[in-house]
Amino acid sequence: MPEKKLSYYLKPILLLLIFAVTALLTRQFFYQLKHMNEADASSGIEKIKAFERVILNHFPLSPYTKNAVDKILIECEGLSKTDEKLYCYETLRSSLIQIKSFYQPYEDTIKKINPKIAELRAESMISWEYNNLTKKDFERIYTAQLALLNYNNAPSQLWSAVTVFSLIGWISTIIFLIMKGFTKNQNRRYIVTGILIYLVFFLLWLCGLYFA
Repeated sequence: MPEKKLSYYLKPILLLLIFAVTALLTRQFFYQLKHMNEADASSGIEKIKAFERVILNHFPLSPYTKNAVDKILIECEGLSKTDEKLYCYETLRSSLIQIKSFYQPYEDTIKKINPKIAELRAESMISWEYNNLTKKDFERIYTAQLALLNYNNAPSQLWSAVTVFSLIGWISTIIFLIMKGFTKNQNRRYIVTGILIYLVFFLLWLCGLYFA
C-alpha cells in the first residue's frame, strides 16, 4: 500500500518537473532567438548589447550561444577605437562569467581574450591625460592587469556543497526538535540527540561559509 501511494504522488511530481524544465528551456530559446534578430538588425554598440543578451539567456546545448560568441568576437576585432574595443571584449568576458554554474562555459574564449583586455586596459591607462604614465609603464600595467584577469576567485565547490547540505541539516533538525522533542510529553532523548545533531550541522555550515 505505501508503495502504491508513493507511486501515485511521484508520477505527477515528475511530470510537473519535466513541464517546468521544458517551459524554462523554451523561454530561454525564444529569448535568444529574439535577441539574435535584434543583433542582426543593429550595428555598433547596440549590436554588441544584443549579443550580450543572447549569451545571458544561455542554456546547455543552445544553438545560439556559440553563434553570439563568435559574432561578438568578429565585432570586437572590427572596432578601431581602443575604448570601444575594450568595451566589446569586457562585455563578452563578463557575460560569459555570468552564465557560469558548476562549470564555466567557453572557458577557452575567456583565456583567449584576457591578454587582449589587459593590453587594451594598459593602452587606455597610458593614454588618459590625467595619468602620469608613459609607454615605459606598459609592460608593468599589462602584467598586473593580466594577473588580475586570470585570478580565479570562484568559491570552492566542495565547501559550497557542504554549506548547502549543512544548512538543510540544521533546519531539518530544528523542525525535528519542534515536532518530536518539544511536545506535551517531552522526550529527553530526542531533545539531547537533536541538539547535538543541530550543533554539528550548524558548525559545518559556519565552516562552509568561511572556507567556500
